[in-house]
Amino acid sequence: MVYNNQGAYTITWTFDNNNGFFQVLTQNVIVDDMIAPTFDQVAPADLEVSCDNIPPMAVLTATDACGPVTVVPNEQITPGDCPNRYTITRTWDVTDANGNAAPTQTQIITVVDNAGPVLTSTIDLKLQVNCASIPDAPEPVFVDNCSGVITVAFEETQTEVINNQYSITRTWIAKDACGNASEEIEQVIYVDVIAEIVATENSEICNAAEFDVIELPEELPAGTPTGGTWINVDNVAGLTGTTFSPYNGGTLVPVGNYTFSYVYNDGTACPSRVNVIINVNDICKPLDCGNIIVHNAFTPNGDGVNEYFDIENIENFVCYPTNKVEIYNRWGVLVYETEQYDNALRRFEGISEGRVTVDKSAELPTGTYFYILQYTTSDGDTISESKYLYLTR
Repeated sequence: MVYNNQGAYTITWTFDNNNGFFQVLTQNVIVDDMIAPTFDQVAPADLEVSCDNIPPMAVLTATDACGPVTVVPNEQITPGDCPNRYTITRTWDVTDANGNAAPTQTQIITVVDNAGPVLTSTIDLKLQVNCASIPDAPEPVFVDNCSGVITVAFEETQTEVINNQYSITRTWIAKDACGNASEEIEQVIYVDVIAEIVATENSEICNAAEFDVIELPEELPAGTPTGGTWINVDNVAGLTGTTFSPYNGGTLVPVGNYTFSYVYNDGTACPSRVNVIINVNDICKPLDCGNIIVHNAFTPNGDGVNEYFDIENIENFVCYPTNKVEIYNRWGVLVYETEQYDNALRRFEGISEGRVTVDKSAELPTGTYFYILQYTTSDGDTISESKYLYLTR
């Protein structure tokens, strides 16, 4: 059978001397393909790779002297100690039409799995709840770089109750088919054994009202069970039993908001709490108002002493909300007037601010003047006073 012109051939030579003499000779030739093909490339080097980084099989070609040839690839997997650890043996073979074969090329790939699963879902790692709203344990989602079964180990522990609080610690560890573990995921839940906190509307009481008290049970929402326990959260003075008196025997409780907690059990797993908030103020306390005192003589001569018309306490606008001051000379001409006289920005310094016959901004001469003072008190009364004023330079 002949492949690529292989076979037995007879070659004939005829020799003629052109004088009628000739001679015929024959030669038997056998054509045979005895040279194997050669690879055009070298197989890739041996590798150690992770299970998610296996390269595709390389494509090799070969050349043969007697015609085209085809490289035959092959891959064989040898299992290791777990599903994602194994060995891949890749071979490339080439044979020509006459059965001549090149040496097999081989690549060995060692597949390893050394990475554990990774958390892909979101978990709140720290929580603060009450005992009536403890969330169920979530189901975290893990992925692994290699395919296969992932097992998740879950553990939950709980501390003892201290000061009405305890904690729950939940942990998860995931492992892949080769036993590689994820990082430990830990969730800590701080639990308040008080199930419900309700703040009432603020109640008000004046600390200067000697006989005013607040009975705390009367501040609870309607329907609140009896038999609970009151807690003086701010440890404020003035609480006797369930009666609160900010007058406190004359030692007044400072102005501010104070919380009293009522803790009770309504038959559920967790006790409940109501916060009663009391606002202590001093709105009933009499104002500390000094008397209005008019100093009706002053000397605006620049020596820094007694330079203006001084009306003591007129600037206390809490005690004396409004006022008006008018000053006239001996002929009855208005030389100065203002509202909200305050002994500072608005005060009479012997300078004319008249609008009639006296030049505005002119220094007034030594002499006797006449003032009219009108002011209101915090009680709403209006007081008027008019007297002589003496100016000396």
